[in-house]
Amino acid sequence: MRIAYIVPGVGLDDEELIRRQEILRSLAFKGTEVDVVSVSEGPYTIESGFEEEYAAVSYLRKLYEVKDLYDAFIIGCFGDPGLRAARELVSKPVIGPGEASYAIASLISSRFIVLTPLRSTVPITWGQINMYGYTDRVYDIIPIDIRVADIQKSREELLKLIKNSVKEVLGVGKAEAVVLGCMSMGFSMIDLDLSKELQVPVVNPVKVSLKLAEMLAHIHLTHSKLSYPTPPLDKIRHLLHL
Repeated sequence: MRIAYIVPGVGLDDEELIRRQEILRSLAFKGTEVDVVSVSEGPYTIESGFEEEYAAVSYLRKLYEVKDLYDAFIIGCFGDPGLRAARELVSKPVIGPGEASYAIASLISSRFIVLTPLRSTVPITWGQINMYGYTDRVYDIIPIDIRVADIQKSREELLKLIKNSVKEVLGVGKAEAVVLGCMSMGFSMIDLDLSKELQVPVVNPVKVSLKLAEMLAHIHLTHSKLSYPTPPLDKIRHLLHL
């Protein structure tokens, strides 16, 4: 089994791309190969609607180029930019980490909170939640006030910021689980320590999206082409530079 984790943007240097690939490979089941696939265009980080919309098209050409090399694909952004377009473009499973994380959180808790990096990303995340139909399951979206590019700088500082941000919203009748609403938060690998300290489940989108990709590829299940019909190749050939 081969899985591609496609990064929709150019903000990660080679060292960080390699680090994330090593983490994904360490999490994968035996026999699964995982590659981090980078692109040559797109935003540095996604902290606005403009950057998210630009990211939505930044990787589609690369996705089409490698579509026959992998059994499943993960969009490397919690905002799931371009998810519908990606599923229309290929017939193999395409996982949006945000969609996957909300689904898992709704299975293991009655209501949950979503952590997001900045206040500017709160309305974007609400829009995503509304689109997926999880509005009634989300207690709140909590910004931890840290730029995406700074998340990896200090693991201990990140844990402290999160604990201080969520301590008033967890409990019976409030939020009963936490979703890390950013892939950089996920790749900080704080979920187990955070869950132990907060005493609630913490959903890591990195782990969830990888395992869902593996499962769907293993059981040969993918998205319906009735829901995501393939666009006519002759019409979009120039967009893919074919």
